[in-house]
Amino acid sequence: MPRQKSVFFLFPLINVNLFPSTTKPLQIFEERYIQMIQDAMANKTAIALCFVPEGSHEIQPIAGYGHPQIIETRPDGTLLIFINCIGKAHLDLQNLKSIDPYIVAEGQIIDEDLAVEDKCQEMYVKLSHVLVRWIKQHVPNMAQQEIFMRSLIGPREVVSAFSAYLVSDYDLQYELIQIHSLTNQIQFLYRLLESGELTNK
Repeated sequence: MPRQKSVFFLFPLINVNLFPSTTKPLQIFEERYIQMIQDAMANKTAIALCFVPEGSHEIQPIAGYGHPQIIETRPDGTLLIFINCIGKAHLDLQNLKSIDPYIVAEGQIIDEDLAVEDKCQEMYVKLSHVLVRWIKQHVPNMAQQEIFMRSLIGPREVVSAFSAYLVSDYDLQYELIQIHSLTNQIQFLYRLLESGELTNK
């Protein structure tokens, strides 16, 4: 079955990945991106938050995408926004379209395999416990802790939150973005946990 295609506004950022079911707060101060946010909301066009490795100008093709929500418009016109990630797309970076002042690309929506195989259940439980411990240690407000933990309604939410907050290496985060099987993501994260490579835990 062919993948569904869609059009995305591109927001390339150095060392930023957007995982499904997570929310990314962003300060928007460049005029072109302020215009992009306004157009995205007016046209109901999703924004793909594109990972650019540090020291590079190369946009990576797999990106989380979502619709922006303006939280604050400041007197100088700059914005505080949230992007709630609703999925991942494989962007066609060979055929970028410049719509002054920003960039648009077509992309294929990625259908992820959200099944968790039995062999990974124990790994998943351990990752869940580590994430809850991290939340209790790093989110000082009890009400915010409760809101955060209530948002972890299933394996996808747990794995995405773990990837976003406990994996501090952005290149490793992008490797996770490229894995479209929840079982394989759990195995990847568990290997990182066991190897001691998670500096944020």
